[in-house]
Amino acid sequence: MFELIKTCYAYNSWAAARLLDALENLSPEELQSAGCSGHGSILETLAHFMSAQWRWFSWFDGSMPVSKALALRIPKESLDTIGKARQRWAQIDKQATDAVNGLNDDKLRDVWAWSLPSGSSDSLPLWRLLMHVANHGTHTRAQIVAAIRRLGHDAPNLDFLAFSLTVR
Repeated sequence: MFELIKTCYAYNSWAAARLLDALENLSPEELQSAGCSGHGSILETLAHFMSAQWRWFSWFDGSMPVSKALALRIPKESLDTIGKARQRWAQIDKQATDAVNGLNDDKLRDVWAWSLPSGSSDSLPLWRLLMHVANHGTHTRAQIVAAIRRLGHDAPNLDFLAFSLTVR
């Protein structure tokens, strides 16, 4: 199970880097225009993708309780250039990679419980939470790729098979 989780997050890193490369070809107006099915604009959806991973891994790595991690947000304005987005993503990606590399099969089976400010609570094994975050990243990147294509630009192939054939 540990190898699967490590592979999912290696793919996540690879796909995000390719997506950021593709975003270099868009104008600031295209990055900020409405039309991304995720969160309005490509930039807003990118900020959401990065914020979500940052929130989850700030809880997973023990740096903050879930209630504080939920409040973390990256404002789209802080990603006004792809260079700034790359810098911010590098920090988030390192946080995730370090956390994942510190795991093992036993830790992945640990059940994580949470209580939200709304009063709801639940629990799941860590591996399921990690798979949720990885799947969310795939879904959100796909929304951005679709928006890039709607703007008439080439978008990268972010398929897991392309990753697998690249990194053998």
